[in-house]
Amino acid sequence: MHTLRTLFLAGILAVPAAGALAQTSGPVRLAGVLNSHRAAAAGQFGPTTVNPTTWVSLRGGAMLSPRGAGLVGLDLSLPAASLFGEGWHGRLDADVIFKANFAGVDTIFPVTVNQVYYRPQVGMVDVYGGGGIGALFGGDTRFAGKLLLGVTLNERLGVEGNVIFNEEDTMFTLFGRLHL
Repeated sequence: MHTLRTLFLAGILAVPAAGALAQTSGPVRLAGVLNSHRAAAAGQFGPTTVNPTTWVSLRGGAMLSPRGAGLVGLDLSLPAASLFGEGWHGRLDADVIFKANFAGVDTIFPVTVNQVYYRPQVGMVDVYGGGGIGALFGGDTRFAGKLLLGVTLNERLGVEGNVIFNEEDTMFTLFGRLHL
């Protein structure tokens, strides 16, 4: 049952990323990626060189599965770190999940490097999705993968869900994002 639930959640989060990849056609020029402002126009109010704090979003919420726990963290947007082209950019996520109780460890620290695709929506909230890789720190350090799906509600607020998986557990987190 746990595996079926994990596959279902991973599939839900993978659909927007797969659709975004299917829309990309032709060669992607590095200069176009570095100069692209499409992510900012898509509701991801991108970092500015004048104020580096616009690169940071604070996160707060909960781990809902496999057991309940609190979550706080931050993410750092890296628009120039795009691997896939227009609409994609890099993001570094770092969280603290407390009262997690994984193998006797109460606090774990997932850190992932992600690629996120922002697709503009006209007259609706902006939807984004992607995935990444990283590690779970706390107790034994373990490799982790991540799928993410979120919505940007306005220039300051968003809601995001993550599936973080490793060889032992699959975690589903849900949290709010405050863009600085």
